[in-house]
Amino acid sequence: MKKLVLTGLCLAGLVALPDTVNAHGGQYRGPGDVVPPSPGGGRGGGGPSGPTTGGPSGPSAPGPSGPTTPGASGPSTGGPSGPSGGGAAQTGQRGIQLTDDLTRWEFWWEFNKDPFIRLREAVQAAGPQTGSDDFYLGGGRKSDAKDSLRPTEEQIMGEILPALKRSLDDTLERDFDIISSCMVAMAKIGKDHPDFKLYDVFSSRLKANNQEIRETAALSLGIAGITGLADKQMDLLAGLVKDDDLGRKTSEASQVNERTRSFAAYGLGLAAYSTTNLALKRKAFDALQSILTAKEKSARNMRVAAIHGLSLLNLDTDSEESTKLLDEAVEVLENYYMKKMGPGDQLIQSHCPTAIAKLIGKNHKRADHFKELFAKDLLRKGKIKRTSRDIWRSCALALGQLVRPNNDKDKKANPDVEYNKILLDSWHDSKDMQTRFFSMLALGQIGGELNRSTILKEFDKSKSLEKPWCALALGVYSFYKYEAQKAQSGEIEPEELIGETLYDEFRATKQPNLLASLAVAMGLNQYQEAADRMREKMLATVAQEDLSGYLCIGLALMNDTKSTTDIRRVVQESVRRPDLLKQAAIALGKLGDKRVADDLQKLMAEEGSGNLAKLSAIASALGFIGDQRSVAPVKAMLEDTSLGQLSRAFAAVALGGIADKELLPWNSKIAVNTNYRAAVETLTNRTSGILDIL
Repeated sequence: MKKLVLTGLCLAGLVALPDTVNAHGGQYRGPGDVVPPSPGGGRGGGGPSGPTTGGPSGPSAPGPSGPTTPGASGPSTGGPSGPSGGGAAQTGQRGIQLTDDLTRWEFWWEFNKDPFIRLREAVQAAGPQTGSDDFYLGGGRKSDAKDSLRPTEEQIMGEILPALKRSLDDTLERDFDIISSCMVAMAKIGKDHPDFKLYDVFSSRLKANNQEIRETAALSLGIAGITGLADKQMDLLAGLVKDDDLGRKTSEASQVNERTRSFAAYGLGLAAYSTTNLALKRKAFDALQSILTAKEKSARNMRVAAIHGLSLLNLDTDSEESTKLLDEAVEVLENYYMKKMGPGDQLIQSHCPTAIAKLIGKNHKRADHFKELFAKDLLRKGKIKRTSRDIWRSCALALGQLVRPNNDKDKKANPDVEYNKILLDSWHDSKDMQTRFFSMLALGQIGGELNRSTILKEFDKSKSLEKPWCALALGVYSFYKYEAQKAQSGEIEPEELIGETLYDEFRATKQPNLLASLAVAMGLNQYQEAADRMREKMLATVAQEDLSGYLCIGLALMNDTKSTTDIRRVVQESVRRPDLLKQAAIALGKLGDKRVADDLQKLMAEEGSGNLAKLSAIASALGFIGDQRSVAPVKAMLEDTSLGQLSRAFAAVALGGIADKELLPWNSKIAVNTNYRAAVETLTNRTSGILDIL
């Protein structure tokens, strides 16, 4: 079985990684083996299954991925890539002891960074390029300038989609790296072509002998959003989930196996998210809820996929029908959450609080009910005795999304102030460190003056393991406060005290992990007074790839355009550090440096089919940045059959990213505010879950 060497974020204390499978070409961006053991939990059943590795399937997050250990790999989604977590140290293939502290702040950041970085939005708003109407006519035509770097419709329809389709059709099934890559790339574009329908492209691959191709086809039906054959698309996804006659007939199998059904469940949610058609959303709901309400308990992958699928229904209360469907979805999730179950099943239930919070937000009529319910479970005082730490962690995360900002200590004036105290008590007293850290983050997400002063106090007295989370909470607090101010008046009132506090610590500490957290936090806080020292530290720590990479990102987040020259220097010095190269390149894209795409193209041409790790980094960065000028050279690479399958797969990855229909990665809808510690194989397992796919 061919294996790709995993590359991802080389975190503090993580010095080498074992070779590992990289399914779908995805790249691990979350915890290692946090998936509890389960009989038959891998890829199983339902027809013949070829090799379970896979090639790159398209860039995920438009944000940086973080530096890594060297080695060839599929493109990275940018997450921490440690091996197993929580237990004793492991021995890698080179005999090096490996440990991975899953409570580190980097894990949360890598799953949640996309809405903060918004790379594609920054690139597409970077202004007119040479040759555009705006270049000749001036800045008056701002609507054209906004998308000046996005591929044109002519490029997508005339070049990108046909090239992906040709490569897909001309590739033998044994080269599933390219097949998976092309399918996900086409799905991310999400457009039917005059010569072919995406539905036909994906549905025909459900009968493949290779399991990865089958499950990727099912997922691609959802990533694509609603296509021109919407009813057939939703009926097929529902049929796969329910393992009914349509699903079996299309798959040409006696039954649809668990992994394919799970990927189809995620796909159903993604497709439902993209449409306002309530009849289509109802089809998704009916199929997904049947998994949670069936008398016979489904496999855990199916139940987790159904919970997340329901969380993606994207319903409002603007109409009676939509309100009714939302109420039904919430009721299904609540009923499942309130069942008495053992610790193993409580891990599945722990996905319900964050799913409910995602569905209803802060202003729903039942928000108060769920805040009370989750607060009691966080304190372990709920009606049902729960022993799983994942329940506590998810309740803390859910409260961060449900509780309104706290600006008044008077409970009558602000009833939510009690939850502020509950989260603070959890930060102080919880026996589970991850619950403590999620509680601190929730305070930052909630915001309000009370939480501001609370987090500042906790930052000052926190210990070394706690301080990075307090710093991140202060950065998150600042970001959301600025967003609210911009929505109201278009201007922000800088949080100077927070910036000064973070900068004082930055100058005082020597801990790389804390320095990196402070860099990101100061970026979110927009504290440009720290930029000179951050630049100096960035250049001095190029050999410390993770720290230097986060310093690049912090400078980009604070929009310090003066850093462009120095970050370009980091790119030049990172030829043998592929993921630092990628992270620095993405920072340049965020800062609006239009030269970065040209530089990456030259590097790709120089590398040819040589250093696979470098190729993957370049292709991923090109996809993340999404510059239309990259189309021709990347397309040529995809069509060059003299290159190896992985090099060509990386090119498909980049094309899918460049022409992505969405500003944020498709799986960020699931990753953001998810309890990634409650993992099952099809969610994230470092190699082949949906959060591991680019």
